Amino acid sequence: MNTKRTPTLLATACLSLCAPAWAQPGSGADDAQATTIEQIVRQQADHIQMLEARLADIESRLARTSVHAADAAAEPSTQATGTDALATRLDRLEATASTQPKISLAKGAPEFTSADGKARFRPRGRFFVDASSTGGSDAASRNLSGTEVSSARLGVEGNHGRLGYVLEADFAGNAVSWKSAFGAFEHQLFGIPAEFSVGLRLNDRSMDGASGVSSTPFQSRNVVGAVILPQHGASDLGVMQRLQGRDWHAALHVSGDGPDEPGSGNGALAYTLRGHWNPIRTERMTVHLGGWGFREQIRGPVRAVRGAAIGGTFNDNLRIAPGRVADADRGEALGLELATFAGPAWVQGEWGARRVRGWDDGARGTFTHRAHALAAGWFLGEARPAYSARTGTWGRVKVDAPVSDGGPGAWELKARYDTADYTDLPGGGRGSAWTVGTNWYLNNWSRLMLDTVRWRTRQPAGRYAGDDRGYTVNMRFQVSF
Repeated sequence: MNTKRTPTLLATACLSLCAPAWAQPGSGADDAQATTIEQIVRQQADHIQMLEARLADIESRLARTSVHAADAAAEPSTQATGTDALATRLDRLEATASTQPKISLAKGAPEFTSADGKARFRPRGRFFVDASSTGGSDAASRNLSGTEVSSARLGVEGNHGRLGYVLEADFAGNAVSWKSAFGAFEHQLFGIPAEFSVGLRLNDRSMDGASGVSSTPFQSRNVVGAVILPQHGASDLGVMQRLQGRDWHAALHVSGDGPDEPGSGNGALAYTLRGHWNPIRTERMTVHLGGWGFREQIRGPVRAVRGAAIGGTFNDNLRIAPGRVADADRGEALGLELATFAGPAWVQGEWGARRVRGWDDGARGTFTHRAHALAAGWFLGEARPAYSARTGTWGRVKVDAPVSDGGPGAWELKARYDTADYTDLPGGGRGSAWTVGTNWYLNNWSRLMLDTVRWRTRQPAGRYAGDDRGYTVNMRFQVSF
């Protein structure tokens, strides 16, 4: 007997048995009541038949993707009858659905998670479309305007249990460069949650420096995160051990060169240590205190010191001359961090200094360059600054009313002061910049950014020797998923 139609047949039979009774002569009120009951029974029968059709369709679709679903849809000979049959089939479908992978689009790209939550996989990437215009400089070659795709990344990330991985490459400038390629293992160390990673990743150094540019409030990191760094840059190949508490973290990173090291000589080596602590962490306020430092062995033909891009990343002619240290072989750095988040407002300050040992005019010496930055911001509406107490870095802003859903998005006003000083290095200059702007967050993974920079540089020699000042307007459309 096919019991898939049992609920419908039961309702129809009930209607047939009751119909003769309703047909007996009686008062008009009785006839009206009988007609109403008949309509209700017919509506219920039609509704049950519609539910059966939907249920059969779901069973058919599941059967095409899961052997278990096909087994669950099969009818045993001793199946229950009536409404019990429908409930039994629904129970089986719910049990089958609970074993299927879950898919989420909350982060702007599909994220696949196993039913038990132990395995996860998703594509990741970002692209920045920038426009920049500079004016007011005494040197015409500095007054540049243009557009570029400053970043075009694509990769994957995931985990299986406590083992995770990230692989990401950047295709901007029609060249491929690896930005992340590491595996990480979550574990307990001294009873504290910890993570051990191996591979190429962003080094843990300063609040801005340890944060992805897609999360920082400005289009580029502050000068501390951008220039007080080891010879091999912001990302390096090595091992990192990190301890993570509820309101603190500590990390030790031992790293060498990047993945493109030619292997024709000894590589650079750096030891980086960073930690942060939140002495106040409540729903209304969070205070961040942090410190970091590194020691490095400098080797190879790469310059030991990098110039600061004081007006943004597009115009290379605005870089402050970093000077040059001949035959540099060792470097040490120290940095301090302070930030406060209170409701819609945030304030951040960073300072850093790096000392390099090398030669000048035939004599060995040490040469120091310094940088510091102070920034503040205010969110309009319901949005709040995004801060990760787990790692002491910037996070992803959550937009309660995204533009994609017809809402206004979220708006942020911001200002920053940066200064970098290389005057202790032979041929080094110095410079400063005031930046004011706004961010419009369209949703959780895209935003429009405007940074207006008033900059000043002072170079002792070279193409842009002397005092110079001007302004730069930078705009960006960003998608990061």
